[in-house]
Amino acid sequence: MELCHLKEIGLPMASMATLNGVHKEPRKPKEAPKEAHTLQATPVEKGDKREMRPQNALPQPATHATRPLYMDGTYIFECEAQVREMSLNEGVLSIELDQTLFHPQGGGQPSDTGLLCAKGLSDLSVVFVSKDKVKEGVIRHDCKADEAVIQAWLSHKGKELKVHCKVDEPKRRLAARLHSAGHLLDVAIFGLGFRWQAGKGYHFEEGPYVEYIPTNEGRQLDMKDAKAKTVAMEEISAKMKELVAKNISTEIGFVDGMRTISMDGVSCGCGGTHVESSSEIGEVSIKKIQAKQGNIRVSYAV
Repeated sequence: MELCHLKEIGLPMASMATLNGVHKEPRKPKEAPKEAHTLQATPVEKGDKREMRPQNALPQPATHATRPLYMDGTYIFECEAQVREMSLNEGVLSIELDQTLFHPQGGGQPSDTGLLCAKGLSDLSVVFVSKDKVKEGVIRHDCKADEAVIQAWLSHKGKELKVHCKVDEPKRRLAARLHSAGHLLDVAIFGLGFRWQAGKGYHFEEGPYVEYIPTNEGRQLDMKDAKAKTVAMEEISAKMKELVAKNISTEIGFVDGMRTISMDGVSCGCGGTHVESSSEIGEVSIKKIQAKQGNIRVSYAV
């Protein structure tokens, strides 16, 4: 089922602390009241809550060739890393690191962007980050700069080279809000009595949505009934407003070695970045509900 959608709206910035080479913003105290992606999970209802048992969610970070530090916290924007490999292809310098804060594009979430910096070298712009299609667990950083700058970096190929990673903070925060809003939409849908299965999610700034597979269980919606769709949209909008106001915590865990994200008892396998609580998402508007090849697509915006 769910393919995961999940961190943020502007949190107040605090002074940065440095731990083990990672610059991390202190966590915001909890307040009292809790690929399009294709991760699959099976819904298991437990009382009044639903858990998505992931079938192909992401394994724990320790198993990755490139350690994905972005899984350790959404609000980590800078870290140190070691270059493992560099290659040039059509003017783009592809760099493999031993660890990274850059989220690769996938799981319905866009790639992080930012800078790679190294002592004595001009900065590289990280324009796209992806998982290597051949080398399992490797994350590649596609970088651009003037030809002279790229050649200067390549002169260090095969040598020890430490870099400083800087993630574009505003873009990361927006991606987290968009992704988490998709997960919160799952909570709202379930809370309104629908038992749709989340098929895929698209959490980009341009036209985010979650596509659901209808089932014969629970509340039904006639997609040919315009009035019924309007009522459903209004109810989902109201429910999302309620859930954002509840300040529901985002819980990260592992089930059988797979990373999961849970909000208000609704859980699924996911490797994305997320807000720490639903209040950080901010206002969510439901744009439309439409039929898509037998599925139900719910479009939203933050």
